[in-house]
Amino acid sequence: MNAAGLIFVLSGVSAGLGMPHFQTLSAIGTVSQGELDSTRKGVAAALATLKRTPAEKIEAMVAKYDQELTTYLDKFNSAWGVDPIGGFRAAQIMEGYVTSIMNKSGIRG
Repeated sequence: MNAAGLIFVLSGVSAGLGMPHFQTLSAIGTVSQGELDSTRKGVAAALATLKRTPAEKIEAMVAKYDQELTTYLDKFNSAWGVDPIGGFRAAQIMEGYVTSIMNKSGIRG
């Protein structure tokens, strides 16, 4: 993964979280609306920050954390269409992980 790839990936996760089956998780009470909204906002905020960050700064971060980022992306991609709660939880973990490594790398909104 590279800087453009990370932005592309988070764009996909953000778009995926907008799919109706994730809203259904809230409607049936599996997750609260607040939890769903918070995750959506967290991914969107990380994405917005990355879009404003110079590519070389993201490249350094991705080079250090590529394996972990790819692992969480793979979990989200494999689950979101067939296991909405699994996909949602993977998105939450990825959002937290991305935010954490952005902070460690000095990338802040």
